[in-house]
Amino acid sequence: AIIITVEISIFIFVTMRSLSQLCCLFSVLAASLDQGHAFTAIPSTSSSPRLSSKKTTVVTPRSDSSSSLHALLDPMLISAAVDPSSPEIQQAFTAATFFPQPFWLLLVFLPKSDLTKKIMGGMEVVTLCCLIHFFIVSASIVQPGGTAPLEEFSGVFDPAGNPQEAFLGMMQYPNFVSEEWSHVLTWDLFVGRWIWLDGLKRNVFTPHSVLLCNLIGPPGLLLHWATCLVTGKGLP
Repeated sequence: AIIITVEISIFIFVTMRSLSQLCCLFSVLAASLDQGHAFTAIPSTSSSPRLSSKKTTVVTPRSDSSSSLHALLDPMLISAAVDPSSPEIQQAFTAATFFPQPFWLLLVFLPKSDLTKKIMGGMEVVTLCCLIHFFIVSASIVQPGGTAPLEEFSGVFDPAGNPQEAFLGMMQYPNFVSEEWSHVLTWDLFVGRWIWLDGLKRNVFTPHSVLLCNLIGPPGLLLHWATCLVTGKGLP
């Protein structure tokens, strides 16, 4: 009874903390967008200031990290720099985002239900997510200008350079964003399903770990291992 109480307390704590962090993230993004585009205004050197009562300015991008964030979040800047995704890839992005969510609900809230075991016991759902990702990759390859230049990709793996900056540069390509997003969501579901299966096999409480895996990925797996150790089940 004590162990069950502790597990439920951990589950409630992690749930509330994760939701709080998620709300904070959205608040930060909203505040960033409200501040407008991150550009530095330079007064114009026009010799006819009387033509307009408003100051004429020339905008140039700032070199700080906040301008990079605004550039990534501004679809107008993205569309001006690279080719947009095709409608099919945009639809696949939406499918990759929302298709897995009902199955996460089953794993978190009905982990021992026969319905959950029937749906998530096999690899069908994860395979469908993999196929969505494969479609995005394939459609990007055949689309002219649909992939990021190879030199930008190689910059991510250049230890002598700035891999983080190189990756930020690649995020301006909509198809790359679509590929990475579906990539992450598919692997999160794969690991979340494994945590759930291990819990069923060894009678370990998993909803809190599965939920955290859905929200921020790898920490969910670490929480599952911690739960196994705390409850005396040992590591898988």
